[in-house]
Amino acid sequence: MRRILIAAAAAMAASAPVQANELARVYDMALTNDTQLRAAQHAYDAAAEAQPQATAALLPQLSGRVYYGQGETDQTITGQPNRVVETEPHGYSATLNLSLYSHANWLTKSQASDRIKVAAAQLRSAQQELALRVTQAYFNVLAAQDSLRFSKAENTAVNRQLEQAQKRFEVGLSAITDVHEAQARYDLTVSQLLQAEQDLRNAKDALIEITGGSASDLAPLKAEFALGRPAPATVDEWIKAANENNLSLISSRLNVQIAKLDMKINRAGHYPTLGMQGTYSVDRGQSFFTEQEDQRVVVALDIPVYSGGATQSRVRQTRSIFQQRLAELEGTRRSVERQVRNAFQGVETGAARVKALKQAVVSNTTALEASETGLKVGARTAVDVLNAQRELYRAQRDYARARYDYLISVLQLKQAAGQLTETDLLQIDKLLVAS
Repeated sequence: MRRILIAAAAAMAASAPVQANELARVYDMALTNDTQLRAAQHAYDAAAEAQPQATAALLPQLSGRVYYGQGETDQTITGQPNRVVETEPHGYSATLNLSLYSHANWLTKSQASDRIKVAAAQLRSAQQELALRVTQAYFNVLAAQDSLRFSKAENTAVNRQLEQAQKRFEVGLSAITDVHEAQARYDLTVSQLLQAEQDLRNAKDALIEITGGSASDLAPLKAEFALGRPAPATVDEWIKAANENNLSLISSRLNVQIAKLDMKINRAGHYPTLGMQGTYSVDRGQSFFTEQEDQRVVVALDIPVYSGGATQSRVRQTRSIFQQRLAELEGTRRSVERQVRNAFQGVETGAARVKALKQAVVSNTTALEASETGLKVGARTAVDVLNAQRELYRAQRDYARARYDYLISVLQLKQAAGQLTETDLLQIDKLLVAS
């Protein structure tokens, strides 16, 4: 049994002290192939078009028209018979419109800048989210591999215990209940082994979904690495940083500003607009004129008087949306603060949990050895050994998972504070070693 435990521990920690750069490679694949990031990039590109569209409303608008037609005109002249004259009206025109003053157009141009900033913040948020999703998916594969490895080791150990129970029963050294208990425990480990294999397949599929590539031969974590505390050391400092840099909060504040401008834009529907129009046209082929040329320039002041209440309705509508955005901003602020507190606590608790579970593995190893020795001298039963085996493998699984959870909490804290970058991912990549 001791050889099996040593082999399981070696399988978990065995790695050459060579940096793998595997997480960086997987992240590069995700940057190219992740559909969520790609969608966010396209959303930003689409939002960026708001600026030229808003500017276009302030620039001259030139249009042209060419026409051709056929018709008949009945001509009646006193004392003469009626006659039908065929006409072929045709001609062309050009119209130039220029907005000299429109308060709504200028506000829309200002609003376009805020819309682009929202899209930029959402794109950066998608990039941060991708870094976190890649790391989580990567560690989920490693955790599933650990679980499968421990399940195989436990299955092998329990099978050996079953064989020993059968031999002891055959020579009259134990009761049939020991055989039944070992058989039941073995059947359970077979079920757990099948589930571990399925979990590993699912974890790999999840990583492939993000990267579009392979999820095999991933580099494991070092057997030992530093478990640092958050820096800054107080949660209030992290909350302050989040209030300034969290991308969801930045987007929410910008959405409030956009909604406020929407109110002003719709209220500008009550204001007069000043515009200039220049036209040049040539008409030919009319019944009495062979050609008519027209040139004119008009400056017009349009004053809205009554629009059936539509303008007032739009103002009320945008006022309600503005209040909605304010409520959403407050909700986002509270959510971000909760995320910061949870992640901060996750880092601190996670470090302590890793240390505790590491000691639990040592303690359960000692307990199993004591149970096996006690079974040989008759002081313990086979059930005691099986229970000790189960607790040891459970502690090993929990210890392995706790290491990944700690590192994920570090990234989650930085993401909540709006400070997560590729550099943080590379720092974790340094903790991986080539197999």
